[in-house]
Amino acid sequence: MKRGWCDANPVARVEAPQVVEKPVPVLTPQEIEQITNTAETYRNGSCAAAVGMMLYAGIRPHEVARLTWEQVDLQERAIYILPQHSKTGGARRVTIHKPLLLILRQHTGAPTQKICPANWLHHWKKLRQAAGWDSPAHPWRQDALRHTFASYHLSHFRSYEELQIEIGHRDAALLRTRYVDMRGVRNALRFWGQSERSEDIVAA
Repeated sequence: MKRGWCDANPVARVEAPQVVEKPVPVLTPQEIEQITNTAETYRNGSCAAAVGMMLYAGIRPHEVARLTWEQVDLQERAIYILPQHSKTGGARRVTIHKPLLLILRQHTGAPTQKICPANWLHHWKKLRQAAGWDSPAHPWRQDALRHTFASYHLSHFRSYEELQIEIGHRDAALLRTRYVDMRGVRNALRFWGQSERSEDIVAA
Protein backbone atom coordinates (compact mmCIF):
# COMPACT_ATOMS: atom_id res chain seq x y z
CA MET A 1 0.00 0.00 0.00
CA LYS A 2 2.90 2.38 0.73
CA ARG A 3 4.36 1.77 -2.72
CA GLY A 4 1.00 2.03 -4.50
CA TRP A 5 1.03 -1.56 -5.69
CA CYS A 6 -2.39 -2.33 -4.20
CA ASP A 7 -5.38 -0.30 -3.05
CA ALA A 8 -6.16 -2.30 0.10
CA ASN A 9 -4.39 -4.52 2.60
CA PRO A 10 -4.92 -8.12 1.36
CA VAL A 11 -4.42 -9.46 4.89
CA ALA A 12 -7.20 -7.33 6.40
CA ARG A 13 -9.90 -9.89 5.53
CA VAL A 14 -8.01 -12.87 6.96
CA GLU A 15 -9.71 -14.08 10.13
CA ALA A 16 -7.40 -14.29 13.13
CA PRO A 17 -7.35 -17.71 14.83
CA GLN A 18 -9.08 -17.87 18.18
CA VAL A 19 -6.69 -17.90 21.10
CA VAL A 20 -7.31 -20.80 23.48
CA GLU A 21 -6.12 -19.77 26.92
CA LYS A 22 -4.19 -22.38 28.90
CA PRO A 23 -4.03 -22.57 32.70
CA VAL A 24 -1.25 -20.43 34.12
CA PRO A 25 1.42 -22.64 35.76
CA VAL A 26 1.81 -21.78 39.45
CA LEU A 27 3.92 -24.07 41.62
CA THR A 28 2.46 -25.42 44.85
CA PRO A 29 4.30 -24.77 48.15
CA GLN A 30 5.56 -28.36 48.03
CA GLU A 31 6.86 -27.90 44.47
CA ILE A 32 8.51 -24.60 45.42
CA GLU A 33 10.30 -26.34 48.28
CA GLN A 34 11.24 -29.19 45.97
CA ILE A 35 12.85 -26.99 43.31
CA THR A 36 14.67 -24.75 45.82
CA ASN A 37 16.01 -27.68 47.84
CA THR A 38 17.25 -29.36 44.68
CA ALA A 39 18.93 -26.12 43.58
CA GLU A 40 20.86 -26.07 46.87
CA THR A 41 22.24 -29.58 46.36
CA TYR A 42 22.69 -29.71 42.55
CA ARG A 43 26.37 -29.12 41.68
CA ASN A 44 27.09 -27.74 45.15
CA GLY A 45 24.48 -25.00 44.81
CA SER A 46 26.01 -23.40 41.71
CA CYS A 47 22.52 -22.85 40.26
CA ALA A 48 20.80 -21.80 43.51
CA ALA A 49 21.18 -18.05 42.95
CA ALA A 50 19.79 -18.26 39.41
CA VAL A 51 16.81 -20.37 40.50
CA GLY A 52 16.17 -17.95 43.36
CA MET A 53 16.17 -14.97 40.98
CA MET A 54 13.71 -16.65 38.62
CA LEU A 55 11.38 -17.70 41.44
CA TYR A 56 11.53 -14.72 43.81
CA ALA A 57 12.26 -11.92 41.29
CA GLY A 58 10.57 -13.15 38.10
CA ILE A 59 13.75 -12.87 36.01
CA ARG A 60 13.67 -14.87 32.78
CA PRO A 61 16.12 -17.82 32.30
CA HIS A 62 17.87 -16.08 29.40
CA GLU A 63 18.09 -12.82 31.35
CA VAL A 64 19.61 -14.44 34.42
CA ALA A 65 22.14 -16.18 32.16
CA ARG A 66 23.50 -12.75 31.15
CA LEU A 67 23.74 -11.35 34.69
CA THR A 68 26.96 -10.91 36.64
CA TRP A 69 27.29 -10.26 40.36
CA GLU A 70 28.22 -6.67 39.55
CA GLN A 71 24.55 -6.10 38.73
CA VAL A 72 23.44 -7.38 42.14
CA ASP A 73 23.41 -4.90 45.04
CA LEU A 74 22.63 -6.69 48.29
CA GLN A 75 22.88 -3.47 50.31
CA GLU A 76 20.28 -1.73 48.13
CA ARG A 77 18.43 -5.06 47.74
CA ALA A 78 18.22 -4.61 43.98
CA ILE A 79 19.14 -6.43 40.76
CA TYR A 80 19.76 -4.25 37.71
CA ILE A 81 18.76 -5.73 34.34
CA LEU A 82 20.62 -3.92 31.56
CA PRO A 83 18.80 -2.99 28.31
CA GLN A 84 20.97 -5.30 26.21
CA HIS A 85 20.21 -8.18 28.57
CA SER A 86 16.41 -7.93 28.78
CA LYS A 87 13.94 -9.59 26.45
CA THR A 88 12.08 -6.36 25.72
CA GLY A 89 15.19 -4.18 25.46
CA GLY A 90 14.37 -2.00 28.45
CA ALA A 91 16.38 -1.62 31.64
CA ARG A 92 14.73 -2.37 34.97
CA ARG A 93 15.45 -2.53 38.68
CA VAL A 94 14.20 -5.68 40.38
CA THR A 95 13.64 -5.82 44.13
CA ILE A 96 15.45 -8.42 46.22
CA HIS A 97 12.88 -9.62 48.75
CA LYS A 98 13.71 -11.48 51.95
CA PRO A 99 13.77 -15.11 50.66
CA LEU A 100 15.97 -14.17 47.69
CA LEU A 101 18.27 -12.10 49.91
CA LEU A 102 18.93 -15.16 52.09
CA ILE A 103 19.80 -17.24 49.02
CA LEU A 104 22.09 -14.63 47.47
CA ARG A 105 24.00 -14.06 50.70
CA GLN A 106 24.93 -17.74 50.68
CA HIS A 107 25.88 -17.94 47.01
CA THR A 108 27.43 -14.57 46.15
CA GLY A 109 30.40 -14.35 43.78
CA ALA A 110 33.03 -11.97 42.42
CA PRO A 111 31.72 -8.87 40.57
CA THR A 112 32.76 -10.12 37.11
CA GLN A 113 31.52 -13.66 37.74
CA LYS A 114 28.31 -14.76 36.04
CA ILE A 115 25.34 -15.71 38.19
CA CYS A 116 24.88 -18.94 36.25
CA PRO A 117 27.42 -21.70 35.69
CA ALA A 118 28.73 -22.42 32.20
CA ASN A 119 26.27 -24.30 29.98
CA TRP A 120 23.46 -22.87 32.09
CA LEU A 121 20.43 -24.04 30.08
CA HIS A 122 21.73 -27.61 30.13
CA HIS A 123 22.14 -27.50 33.91
CA TRP A 124 18.75 -25.84 34.36
CA LYS A 125 17.14 -28.77 32.53
CA LYS A 126 19.13 -31.31 34.54
CA LEU A 127 18.19 -29.57 37.79
CA ARG A 128 14.49 -29.75 36.90
CA GLN A 129 14.85 -33.44 36.12
CA ALA A 130 16.61 -34.01 39.44
CA ALA A 131 13.65 -32.30 41.14
CA GLY A 132 11.19 -34.64 39.40
CA TRP A 133 10.09 -32.63 36.36
CA ASP A 134 10.52 -32.93 32.58
CA SER A 135 8.87 -36.34 32.34
CA PRO A 136 5.66 -37.25 30.46
CA ALA A 137 3.89 -37.68 33.79
CA HIS A 138 5.26 -34.43 35.23
CA PRO A 139 6.16 -31.99 32.45
CA TRP A 140 7.72 -28.61 33.15
CA ARG A 141 5.55 -25.71 32.04
CA GLN A 142 7.36 -22.85 30.32
CA ASP A 143 8.02 -19.83 32.58
CA ALA A 144 6.57 -21.67 35.59
CA LEU A 145 8.82 -19.82 38.03
CA ARG A 146 8.04 -16.43 36.47
CA HIS A 147 4.28 -17.08 36.60
CA THR A 148 4.61 -18.30 40.18
CA PHE A 149 6.45 -15.10 41.14
CA ALA A 150 3.84 -12.92 39.41
CA SER A 151 0.90 -14.69 41.04
CA TYR A 152 2.39 -14.57 44.54
CA HIS A 153 3.52 -10.97 44.08
CA LEU A 154 0.05 -9.78 43.07
CA SER A 155 -1.60 -11.80 45.83
CA HIS A 156 0.61 -10.24 48.50
CA PHE A 157 1.38 -6.70 47.29
CA ARG A 158 -1.95 -6.15 45.49
CA SER A 159 -0.55 -3.90 42.75
CA TYR A 160 -0.57 -4.53 39.01
CA GLU A 161 1.53 -1.40 38.48
CA GLU A 162 4.27 -2.50 40.87
CA LEU A 163 4.30 -6.01 39.40
CA GLN A 164 4.51 -4.58 35.89
CA ILE A 165 7.65 -2.65 36.81
CA GLU A 166 9.24 -5.61 38.56
CA ILE A 167 8.56 -8.07 35.77
CA GLY A 168 9.45 -5.75 32.88
CA HIS A 169 6.18 -5.49 30.95
CA ARG A 170 5.39 -2.31 29.01
CA ASP A 171 1.85 -2.28 30.40
CA ALA A 172 -0.35 -4.31 32.74
CA ALA A 173 -2.69 -5.68 30.06
CA LEU A 174 -0.99 -9.08 29.78
CA LEU A 175 -0.80 -9.38 33.55
CA ARG A 176 -4.52 -8.75 33.87
CA THR A 177 -5.55 -11.21 31.15
CA ARG A 178 -3.37 -14.32 31.22
CA TYR A 179 -0.22 -14.01 33.30
CA VAL A 180 -1.29 -14.68 36.88
CA ASP A 181 -3.51 -17.27 38.53
CA MET A 182 -4.64 -16.31 41.99
CA ARG A 183 -6.29 -19.70 42.46
CA GLY A 184 -2.86 -21.36 42.55
CA VAL A 185 -1.52 -19.17 45.37
CA ARG A 186 -1.16 -20.87 48.75
CA ASN A 187 0.14 -19.07 51.85
CA ALA A 188 1.66 -15.98 50.23
CA LEU A 189 3.14 -14.82 53.55
CA ARG A 190 5.23 -17.98 53.75
CA PHE A 191 6.37 -17.54 50.14
CA TRP A 192 7.76 -14.08 50.97
CA GLY A 193 9.48 -15.31 54.12
CA GLN A 194 7.01 -13.87 56.59
CA SER A 195 5.08 -15.42 59.44
CA GLU A 196 1.46 -14.75 60.23
CA ARG A 197 2.39 -12.86 63.42
CA SER A 198 1.45 -9.22 63.06
CA GLU A 199 4.82 -7.96 64.29
CA ASP A 200 6.64 -9.91 61.58
CA ILE A 201 4.32 -8.53 58.92
CA VAL A 202 4.90 -4.95 60.06
CA ALA A 203 8.68 -5.43 60.28
CA ALA A 204 8.84 -6.82 56.76
